[in-house]
Amino acid sequence: MENRNVFRFVSRLLIAFGILFINLFIFTALAAFICKAVYQIDITPPLNSSSFLSATSNHVSALRLFQGIVSFGTFGISAMVISLVFKQKVFEYLGLATLPKTIYFLAVPVILIAFMPFLSWLIETNGQLKLPEFMSGLEAKMTELEKQSNLMYEVLLRMDDYSALFSNLIVMALIPAIGEELFCRGVLLNIFYDYSGKIIRSVISVAFIFTLLHLQVYKFAPLMALAIMLGFFINWSQSIWPSIFYHFLNNAMTVVGSYYYDRGIKNFFTDNNASMPIVLSIASFFITIAIVIFLNKKSQKTEPDYE
Repeated sequence: MENRNVFRFVSRLLIAFGILFINLFIFTALAAFICKAVYQIDITPPLNSSSFLSATSNHVSALRLFQGIVSFGTFGISAMVISLVFKQKVFEYLGLATLPKTIYFLAVPVILIAFMPFLSWLIETNGQLKLPEFMSGLEAKMTELEKQSNLMYEVLLRMDDYSALFSNLIVMALIPAIGEELFCRGVLLNIFYDYSGKIIRSVISVAFIFTLLHLQVYKFAPLMALAIMLGFFINWSQSIWPSIFYHFLNNAMTVVGSYYYDRGIKNFFTDNNASMPIVLSIASFFITIAIVIFLNKKSQKTEPDYE
């Protein structure tokens, strides 16, 4: 029986990631073709510092279109296809069919604000990571990957007006929130929980994979903490909608913060020189833990076990 469960678990993981990478290839090619047809721009060469400096408004618009198509196709469409391959009802399997109680939607901005100082401290601390000398080659490769990713986001965050801000809220906040949550907290969490029957273990395992998929080693700790919180919302609410809402708000704050920061309005979300006081970080951690305990107890009283 155990061997059968292991086989089912491994085979479903392989199917899920197989479909994910096939769709990554398909939608990357499709997005490149559409960008070429609409903007007459070849979007496939990787960004570097010189192309970043010379990027035109057309190039930025093409990159937004490219990113939106690839992101939703790779994660969102994959999640739906995987559900069908597993012979599941898509909306039910992915947690879209059930609207949770209002308290879980209200808890999203509360936890987001309470958790923010501790996450900021994690970003500062993780950013100072230094690998041992014998791993210098690996560190250089990770630094280059993260630099490449940051360049793309810097280009995307060039916003001349409110229409660009609105486009970024869709491409950088809404689409990733829907797609990544459907794949990670929809598909993967189901696979892990179906195998282990342990929700905390499943949430942490999926959070680890979610963090790895972002390829940002210098933000590993804060991304991991964020991903665990997203998994908790699934367990509390028995629905994926609060985690999508949390993911969206988290990304949207960075987009909106960048828009106003470029216009001289300093804000905590985009000020690289801002430093989080340790006392506030500690208070943030304990306040967040208290809210988590409250929501966990409430969900146990009012909700069935996660299935």
